[in-house]
Amino acid sequence: MRIISEELLLDNELLDFIKNIYLEDNSMDIYLHNSAGEKSVKGGIYGEQVIRTFAIDTSDHYFYKTVLANLDLILDINFNIVDEEADSDISFFYDSEINVNGEKDILGIVVQNKLEEKSSYEVFLNYPNFENNVSYLRYAFLHELGHVLGLEHPFNEEDGDVFENQTSAWSSAYPEETVMAYRQPSLGSWPEDFSDNDLNALKSAWGAGPVTNLNKYIIDHSYEFGEIKDFDGFLHGIKHKLNKTEYNFKGKADLNLDGYQEYVFVNIFTARLASVGFEEDFFKHGENGNTRVLGIYIDPLVAAGEILNGSDEDSQRRFSNDIKIDNLELKTSGDFNLDGLQELYWKTADGTAYLRALMHADGNIQYANYQSEDQMKEYLTANGNFDSINEII
Repeated sequence: MRIISEELLLDNELLDFIKNIYLEDNSMDIYLHNSAGEKSVKGGIYGEQVIRTFAIDTSDHYFYKTVLANLDLILDINFNIVDEEADSDISFFYDSEINVNGEKDILGIVVQNKLEEKSSYEVFLNYPNFENNVSYLRYAFLHELGHVLGLEHPFNEEDGDVFENQTSAWSSAYPEETVMAYRQPSLGSWPEDFSDNDLNALKSAWGAGPVTNLNKYIIDHSYEFGEIKDFDGFLHGIKHKLNKTEYNFKGKADLNLDGYQEYVFVNIFTARLASVGFEEDFFKHGENGNTRVLGIYIDPLVAAGEILNGSDEDSQRRFSNDIKIDNLELKTSGDFNLDGLQELYWKTADGTAYLRALMHADGNIQYANYQSEDQMKEYLTANGNFDSINEII
């Protein structure tokens, strides 16, 4: 990958506009429009108008949320997803048509709303023109978000600088080199994140985020957490004193669908899971916390009286036993059935089964059920997640 110097990717006018918005409350508030139908928008220089929107679906919403969460860690910017457009600094819409000066093949457009009461951005993606190419659509989101954050095209000569003297979009940089490129990807796949060139430019404009302990832990190594508590404040999730405070690292996963990945551990002595947020703040164990011992659950079939509590068929008992004998490998996480709640998939180390753990909205565990390989494949395929099967097997 060629190196693109920072100044070739930065637009000072765009930066000035968004920084003035950001400095009002030191927050970048993002709205993702998730309903279909007619929608009144401000329209920037094109004027107020009513557009017909498509809903930003759950999977795209989560992808965008993850992109923003990663940027939040890398840059010195506080990103915040808001539920109401009126509260946003930047609003994203899937539009049914973008028609500017008679051109109808435009894929995306960014407009500035310079209003006395509140300046803001609106971003429109021409949803039908992507022809169900999800990767290209998500790349377009990254591209337009880049503009909002102050990035320019590498072939833009209006500010007197271009990359390698190429003013043609089709002879300039590739998408793998910057998401601000127009060319087809050189490797055949549209990037799903900002490139190193993009991030270096953004860091120079916004500053780097605080140093965290990302990627510090090693799979299947044990670590001491003497102060980790459960939601209610009990050390290690139990009410009596415990000397065994070692936690075995199993991998990273987003437990509560907020876009941020937590570190996931098991304690073979207490048979409990634990999550550690990237901040490693052991006081964040209650509401909105992400560093805590996770709860245990009652198997729904036990609650329904269909199986005996503590029997071999009780999934909680089997889950606890698999933790104690270190028989679980964390594979992946996702909202596979699009119900708004996260799911974790584990594989037993002995290869006998797969464990699907359904999480609460706060990242605690609701319940888990064991599946055979065929059941796992059937569930994921039925919910449109065939590609996730290879991650789990």
